Order: sequence, then structure tokens, then C-alpha cells
Amino acid sequence: MRFLTAVNLEHPEMLENVSRELWMRIWSRAAKKAGMSAEQAQGLLEKSSTSKVKSQLRETTEAACRYGAFGLPITVAHVDGQTHMIFGSDRMELLAYLLGKLKIQH
Repeated sequence: MRFLTAVNLEHPEMLENVSRELWMRIWSRAAKKAGMSAEQAQGLLEKSSTSKVKSQLRETTEAACRYGAFGLPITVAHVDGQTHMIFGSDRMELLAYLLGKLKIQH
């Protein structure tokens, strides 16, 4: 986002093209590393603008908001009948503790 901000400040006429190129490269690289073919990735990129995908994302976002989500990454853990929302990638120890995989020694 900082790079795109710098592009916008220095070369605003290039912002849209740079944004699109970054987006395509990021997702195509992720798909390739996950083992998808270029054709599969391209098909999914095309489907990402369909009403079905948009509707599903809206439903997922609304569910996250009901949990109180305010950013990413968020993990929701359902443990012993309770729901715990954990925000941040630096909270994996807390998730492990909630799941009984980490014991705190006193």
C-alpha cells in the first residue's frame, strides 16, 4: 500500500495500471505456489467478479462483523461452547492455549 501511495503521489496517471498488475501477479503467484495451473487461476480470477462470489464474500464479511471483527487476520475458535475471536497473526499462542495445545507453566 505504501508503494501504491508513492505511485499515486508521484505518477497518479499510472496508479490504476500498477494496481492491476500487482493484483494479478500476487494472486497468480499464490495460485502457482499452491499447485494450480495457470488456466485454473485465470478461471478463478474471472469468476471472482461474479455475483455468486460477491454474494458469498458479503455473507462471510457480515458473519465476521457479527463476531466483532475489525481487521485481518481474524481467527474464530469455538471451544467448550464458547466463541473466541482472536485478532492478529501474533496470537497463535493464545489459539493453541484455547485449543489445549499449549500449557502455561507458573
